[in-house]
Amino acid sequence: MKEISKLLHHVQKYFQDYLRVQRGVSAHTIYAYRDALKLFLSFLAKSKNRHVTKLSSDDLNAEAVLAFLIHLEGERGNKTVTRNLRLSALRTFFRYLASQDTLRAGQHQRVISLPIKQTSRGTMPYLEIQEVKTILSLIGQDSASDRRDYVLLSFLYNTGARVQEVCDLRVEDVHFGPPPVVVITGKRRKTRIVPLWQETVTLLKSYLDERGIADKAGEKIFVSARRVPLTRFGVRYIVQRRASAAISQCPDLAHKKIGPHTLRHTTAMHLLQSGVELTLIKSWLGHVKLATTHAYIEIDLAMKRKALSLYSPASDQNRLRRILKQNDNLIEWLNEL
Repeated sequence: MKEISKLLHHVQKYFQDYLRVQRGVSAHTIYAYRDALKLFLSFLAKSKNRHVTKLSSDDLNAEAVLAFLIHLEGERGNKTVTRNLRLSALRTFFRYLASQDTLRAGQHQRVISLPIKQTSRGTMPYLEIQEVKTILSLIGQDSASDRRDYVLLSFLYNTGARVQEVCDLRVEDVHFGPPPVVVITGKRRKTRIVPLWQETVTLLKSYLDERGIADKAGEKIFVSARRVPLTRFGVRYIVQRRASAAISQCPDLAHKKIGPHTLRHTTAMHLLQSGVELTLIKSWLGHVKLATTHAYIEIDLAMKRKALSLYSPASDQNRLRRILKQNDNLIEWLNEL
C-alpha cells in the first residue's frame, strides 16, 4: 500500500474504529477531534502546496505540528486554551498512529511529547442570586419559546449541568420521585444523579405536558421552535439573550461574559455559600477531581478577604475579631481538607 493511501487508511480507522468502537467516545468528542485534525491537515497541505489527499505519513511530524500551533495563535488569533485543546486532540491521533505505524513510532512520539502551553487562570465568572432572579423575572410567559427559556435557565441553575448534557437530556432522564431527580450523562458517558427543586419539578411537568411528551421516554426535552433539539450554540444564544435583557436592571451584567457555563459556576458558588460540602458539590457537578471544585473555595475566600478590607478598618480590631469568629466553622473545615 502506498504511503499516501496508508495515511488516509489510518485516519479512517482512527475515527470509525478506534474512537467510536474501541474507546466509545461521545459524538461531541469525535467532532472536536475531527475539527482539530481537519485544520491541521488543511494547514499542512497548504504549506506544502499539495492537496490533502497527497499527504503522506512522512509529512506528519513534530515540526509540522509546532508550525500549526504557531499558525493557530498568530494567524487565526486563537487563545492559548484553544491552542492546547487542538494539541491535545492531535496527540491522541498521533498516539494511535504510533501503535499502527511502528516504523515511525519515534517520529510520532515526538509529537505526543509536545508540551501543553501554560496559561493564566482567568476570573471564574458567576452570577449573584439577585442577578439570577432578575434574569428569570424578565422572561415572559406569553409564548412557547418564553416558557421554554424559563424552564431551561431554571434547570441549568438547579443542576449546574454542562451545555451538552442539557442538549442530550431526554424525558426518561427525569424522575419526579419522590425524591425528584434527574440522571445526567456527562463526560466519558459517566452518569450522575442530581436532585431537583420543587419549583423545577413543577416547571418541567408543565413544560412536558405542554409539548405532549410526558410519556415519550426517548424524546429530547429542550427543542427549538421547529421541534429540532437545541444545540450547544442554541442554548448559549438563549442564555446570552436573556442575560442581555436584564442589563438595564443589573448593570454589572454588562461586564460579565455570560454563557451556559456561567450558570454552572453560579450553581457551584451558591451551593458553597449555602454551606454545602465540597464533596457533594463535586458529585453535583460531575467533576472528576476534587481540585477542580476547590477553585470555587478560592474565589469565595478571595471575596471574603475583599469584603474584610473594604468594611473592616485596620484600626478596628474588635470588629475584625467578630467577623473572623463568625467564620470559625469555615476555617476549621478548611483545615480538615
